[in-house]
Amino acid sequence: MSTQTLPTSTPTTPVDGKTRTRRIVAFSAAGLAVAGIVTGLVIGFGGSTAPAVDPAPQLAPISHSTGYVPSHSVTPVTPAEPVTPVAPSAAIETLQKELGQLNYYEGPVTGVMNTQTTQAITYLQRDANLPRTGTMNAATQAALTNFLANGNNHMGG
Repeated sequence: MSTQTLPTSTPTTPVDGKTRTRRIVAFSAAGLAVAGIVTGLVIGFGGSTAPAVDPAPQLAPISHSTGYVPSHSVTPVTPAEPVTPVAPSAAIETLQKELGQLNYYEGPVTGVMNTQTTQAITYLQRDANLPRTGTMNAATQAALTNFLANGNNHMGG
């Protein structure tokens, strides 16, 4: 059996000023080269911010001599009449306040029938066991008057 000895430390060579300067220059040149390659790749793979401009597609001319008739008709659109705002009503304003007293209506009191008012009427009709139409009629008005006078504690016993 032969015994082999391994060196316990690596020999160091002294670095003089020229060698150190050469290493710094070499590392700097390598860094610049890598930066140049990365920049080239970014530009080459679409790093440009300018959008590509596609030319407009060219349409083939239409020949009217073929007898082609379109399967649909084109109707010109006329502008709609301007919407006239609904004037506030004292009756609707009172209704909104009364529905609010019973906690059915929580919207602004505007005097204009809106979705919240219709929904509040529907809830009142539900609690009064009436058909849920969302519109005021004689039966709904009677239920509203009754609830305002006696409360709407339909859960009480």
